Amino acid sequence: MPKEAVAAKIEAAFADTPSPGTQFSDISATPFDEDIVEYFKGTSWRGHRVLDLRYHDAAMSFFTDKAFRYWLPAFMLAELESPEEADVIGEGIAFHLTRASHADARLSVFTPDELGAIAAFFEECAIRYDDFGYRDAERAVRSRIPKP
Repeated sequence: MPKEAVAAKIEAAFADTPSPGTQFSDISATPFDEDIVEYFKGTSWRGHRVLDLRYHDAAMSFFTDKAFRYWLPAFMLAELESPEEADVIGEGIAFHLTRASHADARLSVFTPDELGAIAAFFEECAIRYDDFGYRDAERAVRSRIPKP
């Protein structure tokens, strides 16, 4: 699937994802948030500059599960838009959804359509980087999608 189609799938799947809220505890799961609450509070997942997300990529470690779900599309779109500027964002997404201690909790909050978009993102990354880590992440996410 071309990266433009993956981006469109992400946009559609996350179009109605609810915002986590604007309180500190809605966004950050830790008091040591490196100013992520200040940056993300009151923003949509749309419209972020790639370099701003790269600067705040530690947010993926500090977000609550709801905040992670809400702003994940911004990070995926940044990786698709500009891989060089995004740098380690794609790898961070793969880590937080497959190998982190809270990966199961994170994956459990996504809808089937959102999981399908995440799997398509990992598939695109696996092809682009010829990377088995992204293939493993894709399989892990696809295994969470309920079978019809």
